[in-house]
Amino acid sequence: MSSRNVIDLSGKHVLVTGGASGLGADMSRLFACLGAKLLIADIDGQGARGYAESLGGGAQAVECDISDEDSVTGLTTAAREFGGIDALINNAALIDVARDLDLLSTDLSVWDRTLGVNLRGTMLVSRAILPLMIEKGAGAVVTLVSRQGIAPPLSGKRLSYGTSKAGLIMLARHMAVAYGKLGIRSNAVAPGTIQTARMLAELSPARLEQSKANVLTPYLGTPTDVSSIVAFLISDAARYITGQTLQVDGGVLTGLHE
Repeated sequence: MSSRNVIDLSGKHVLVTGGASGLGADMSRLFACLGAKLLIADIDGQGARGYAESLGGGAQAVECDISDEDSVTGLTTAAREFGGIDALINNAALIDVARDLDLLSTDLSVWDRTLGVNLRGTMLVSRAILPLMIEKGAGAVVTLVSRQGIAPPLSGKRLSYGTSKAGLIMLARHMAVAYGKLGIRSNAVAPGTIQTARMLAELSPARLEQSKANVLTPYLGTPTDVSSIVAFLISDAARYITGQTLQVDGGVLTGLHE
């Protein structure tokens, strides 16, 4: 059974940050297929406009650096002109693989930049868009986090990234608690190893096989495995689900590796 059979986003105005590439682009594509009206926000404005045009269906794009307050103000204006927002997907984020190390080794500039975009930037967007949802009396927020926001890698690296994602889990729960009675649902989705184009380019065949060995399923996840869960969470089918962090990781955090 396909997602189209069980999830209907027809007429919903959906804002996806970081929606023009990677996992964000896959989510945007699926939402469009399910009938959503898309507003794609991305720091790459030209890429966002081109991708929105390729999706058709009235998809629109806006250039936005979520870590910049003026840029987020522009996004809010675009969202109002779009007709308001029914669902916000907090997806935009960055990771400095080479320099995001352990506590004693990570340069403070990496820490500041990572938390400035991932945590502060997502807070800025959420604070700007939530009032538009509250005006409508309903809305859904899904924030993309990471398994590294739940459990740090054994290497001890990626301190800044993991901390930012842990903070986003709390931000998602805060929105669920603070604004639930105003019709706002807020959940987080924590992907594990997902076969994105970037991951496939960065990991060696040996690392891919190790990642596959670490999950409980006989395969690694694909972007659509994540996108389908997010689509469900912003649909009316998930109307009684809020304040949760859903792990889409093949069960990697369920068992202990000997």
